[in-house]
Amino acid sequence: MLRLAGLAIALGIWELAGRRLGDALLAPPSVVVRQFVPQLFDGSVLPVLAGSLREMSIGFVLAYALGVPAGVLMARSKTVDALFGPWLSMGIVTSIAALVPLFILMFGTGFSFRVAIVFFATVWFVALTVFQGARGIEPRWLEVGRAFGAGPLQSFSKIMLPALYPSLLVGARIGLIHAIRAMVVAETFVVVGYGALIHNSGLSVSTAPLLGLLLLLMLIGIGVTWALRRVSSLIAPWYEDRRSL
Repeated sequence: MLRLAGLAIALGIWELAGRRLGDALLAPPSVVVRQFVPQLFDGSVLPVLAGSLREMSIGFVLAYALGVPAGVLMARSKTVDALFGPWLSMGIVTSIAALVPLFILMFGTGFSFRVAIVFFATVWFVALTVFQGARGIEPRWLEVGRAFGAGPLQSFSKIMLPALYPSLLVGARIGLIHAIRAMVVAETFVVVGYGALIHNSGLSVSTAPLLGLLLLLMLIGIGVTWALRRVSSLIAPWYEDRRSL
C-alpha cells in the first residue's frame, strides 16, 4: 500500500506539473496515455522494441558468460586480480557514451556495434558483483570441504557456487539494467531501432511520445528486476530470509 501511495503521489505531482508547464515541456500522464497507448497496438513500437531487446540479450549473455568466471578468478587469485583489477576499475568508471564513436569506427553501425556496446557496458558490473560475492566466502567453509576430501571441482560446485547464488542473481539484475541503458545509447547515436524511436520522438512538438517510450523502458526494467528477485527467492531463499531480519 505504501508503494502504491508513493506512486499515486508521484503521478499526481507529475499531472499537476504537466498541466501547468504544457505538453511541449512536460506532458502529463493523462496525455501520455492517450497519445502513446494507440502506438503500442499499431505495430510501430513493439516489433522495434523486440528487435532491440533481442540484440541487447546477446550482448548481455556474452557479458555474463565472461564476467562471472572473471569475477570468481579475480577473487580467488591474487595474480589474476593484480593483472585485471585495474582494467575492471577503469571499465566501471568509463562512460559508454564517450566510447561510442570509437566503437563505430571499429564495428560499423550494424549488429556487431550494438552487441559490442552492450557487452562492454555490462561485463564490468557483472564481474565486480561476482568478485565481491566471491571475496565474501568464508575461508573456513573451503577448509572444511578440503578436510572431508573435497577436490577443487567439488569445492566449487558444493561450496562456492551455492554461496555465490545471491551475487550471481544480483549481477544479472545490475547487468541487465546497464545493458538496457547501453542499448538505448548505442541506438540513439546511430538512429536505429528503439533508440531511433526515442530520437525522433524528441523532435516532436509534444513530449508525450518521448515520455511514453521512456516509461515503457522503465516498466521493462522493473519487470525484469522483479522476475530476477523472484528467481533469487526460489534459488537462494536463505538470502531473502537474511534480508528480512
